[in-house]
Amino acid sequence: MKSTKYPTRGELVIGTVSKVNPFSAFVMLEEYPGVEGMIHISEVARKWIRDIRDFVKVGQKIVVLVLNVDEERGHVALSLKRVGPNEKSRKLKELKSEQKAEKMLETAAKKLGMDMETAYKEIGFELQDKIGEMFEAFRKTLTEEGRDLMKRKGIPEKWIEAMREVAEKSLESKEIGIKVDLELKSYAPDGADIIKKAILNAEKKFGIEAKYISAPLYQLVFRTKNAKGGEKTLETAAESIIAEVKKGGGEGSFKVV
Repeated sequence: MKSTKYPTRGELVIGTVSKVNPFSAFVMLEEYPGVEGMIHISEVARKWIRDIRDFVKVGQKIVVLVLNVDEERGHVALSLKRVGPNEKSRKLKELKSEQKAEKMLETAAKKLGMDMETAYKEIGFELQDKIGEMFEAFRKTLTEEGRDLMKRKGIPEKWIEAMREVAEKSLESKEIGIKVDLELKSYAPDGADIIKKAILNAEKKFGIEAKYISAPLYQLVFRTKNAKGGEKTLETAAESIIAEVKKGGGEGSFKVV
C-alpha cells in the first residue's frame, strides 16, 4: 500500500489486466487500491499487433510504466512496451520485498497492540516517505548506524525497537556458498604432491573445501553468512595456495565465480 492515491509519472507499477478491448487494455494497480490504468494498443509492444490479446489477457499480472496521470479525471496512462526485462525483474523483486515488509509490520504492530490500519497511519506511510521502502527500513534496524538514522528522521523509538525484534527473526541471513576457480600447474617431479599439500594446508587454515575438476583446474568453496567477508577469505586462501605452489616451481591463477 502506498501513501498516495495515484502513482507518479515515470513510476513502474504492477497490476492485473482487468479488461481487454480491441485497441486498449485496462489494468488494476496493486499498490494503489481502486486505481485503474489504461494501456493504448500503441504502448503494448514494439512491433505490429494483429490482435492485442496475443500480448495481454484478462487476469494477467504485468509490470507497466506510468506515462501520465490526470487525478481530476481519474485517468492513468500506462505503457507495457517501455518496460525492459531488467526493470520488470527489479520491480517484481521490490514488490516481493514490500509484501514481506507488510507482514513484518503487522507483527511489529501486534507487539504494540495495534491493527494494520493504525500501524500504516502511525508509521507505515512515514517509513515510505522518510526511508523510501518499508523493507529497507526493517533492514536498517539491524545496525546501530541504521537505527540512529531512523531516529534522526523522527521515527519513534518504540517502533524502531519493535521493528528490530521482528527483523532479527525474519531477516536472519542464510548461509551461501562462495566459489573460486583455481588453475594450478607444477613442473617439478613431485608437482602433484606439492599442489595437494598446498590445498590441504589451505583447507585446514581457512576452513574451505577444495574440489578437483580436471588437471590443472580445481574449485574452492567457502560457506558463510557473510558474502563480502567470505569472498575475501576465499581469495586469501587461493593466494596462499598459489604462493606455496610457486615456491615449488609452479604457477597458478584464480577467479571468483
